[in-house]
Amino acid sequence: MIIELDETEQVIAKHLAGRRHNNNRARGVVDRQMGPQSSVATDLNGIGAEMVFAKIFNVYPDLGDRPGKEDGTTAKGSTYDVKTTKYKNGRLLAVLNKRKEDCEFYVLMIGEFPRYTITGYASAKELLSGKYIDDLGHGKGHAMKQTEPAFVRFKDIGIR
Repeated sequence: MIIELDETEQVIAKHLAGRRHNNNRARGVVDRQMGPQSSVATDLNGIGAEMVFAKIFNVYPDLGDRPGKEDGTTAKGSTYDVKTTKYKNGRLLAVLNKRKEDCEFYVLMIGEFPRYTITGYASAKELLSGKYIDDLGHGKGHAMKQTEPAFVRFKDIGIR
């Protein structure tokens, strides 16, 4: 399922990305982007994917600009963290210092602002278990392939 943010949502995402970027740098939050894109582009892709996930699941997106442990809460109260890549075969990534208590599951969205495909997810318990540590060229981190049995593809559970 490919979802595109509409014009108004894009304006909101751009505003939020700028605020998050500026506030995080002012607070000394280390920018951990993976790849050659600017940190502003990374922030925009991140907030765009978060907004699309919230749109798909009919929950209100986190519009705050504070660094947090999770990106939002589902209607049933589960906490989630949305991860984004532009690569179709990209992995679900998390930095090594993430804790299982930070959120309940991690979602992988593929695309670039303002268009994303919801791909799948894994529980924090599974992703952060230590089984999926890899170095993709930017230091070690948790990196689960979409082909892993613990990666639940949304299309396999009826969400396209």
